[in-house]
Amino acid sequence: MTIGSHLRLHPGVWLAAMLLLAAAAGCARTARLSRDDSATVLARHLLDVPNPGVPGPFGVRKLYYGTGTDRRRRHFRDSVAFRTTTVDASPFVTVMPAQVGTRRKFWGFDPKKFPLNGTVWYPDGAGRFPLVLVVHGNHNYRDFSDPGYAYLGELLASRGYIMVSVDMNFINGLSGENDGRGWLLLKHIEAWRGFDSLPDNPLRGRVDLGKIALVGHSRGGEAVGHAAAFNRLPYFPDDAKVKFDFDFDIRSLIAIAPVDGQYKPADQFVPIENVNYLVFHGSHDGDVTTFNGLRQ
Repeated sequence: MTIGSHLRLHPGVWLAAMLLLAAAAGCARTARLSRDDSATVLARHLLDVPNPGVPGPFGVRKLYYGTGTDRRRRHFRDSVAFRTTTVDASPFVTVMPAQVGTRRKFWGFDPKKFPLNGTVWYPDGAGRFPLVLVVHGNHNYRDFSDPGYAYLGELLASRGYIMVSVDMNFINGLSGENDGRGWLLLKHIEAWRGFDSLPDNPLRGRVDLGKIALVGHSRGGEAVGHAAAFNRLPYFPDDAKVKFDFDFDIRSLIAIAPVDGQYKPADQFVPIENVNYLVFHGSHDGDVTTFNGLRQ
């Protein structure tokens, strides 16, 4: 398995594709592949530690939160354990005129009323647990991406974490919207601050907001960096009339095959300070061909 791959193909398929491209380009040189020495090289990097992919000691529970009005996903309409309000993302997200009618017809809302929807896996046990928010990357907005992290939610919850797969499918298909993705992550954390005070909330008293991690793939991988930057800034870098008041205890960022530079705060690459940063990139990634995550 290639971690962080946008597109996973068998090596033989890659080889065939490379040869076809070379032929189409009229390349006279023969492709030469290096001998596969992974068995030797990787053998020197084995760690004598417990397997982190093994489920932990906790039973796992699951719930949904959201506006309760979603017209496309029944679980975000009929099965939410508690309801959230919408947020105005219009300072951070622009919909091109040609897209307005189609997207409003499909979703039933525009960036002024973006929902805060999430699927939560949490440990069946007492105590406060660290909070991990995971956000998907860009994709066809009609083909929902957030359910793909169920395996990770179940694993992390069994090992003592509360994990949220954040729904941002409605932002997919846009351009220059990664500041919006980062801002939406912070609005989810803001909502979690309120969840803890609701008397009938099953998550009351369970979350440790002093230990927060953000995980993102592709555009989501860039967005976690924007979220960390916005978290410590008093204003939106591109419009000082938009005030920020976050200052959450975000300890760690994990970027999986991230892009970089799709949004530049005040035309600068995103500055990440005073936070742990882990980045993965696949060697056979079908979309992001350079290790953009290093630049952060």
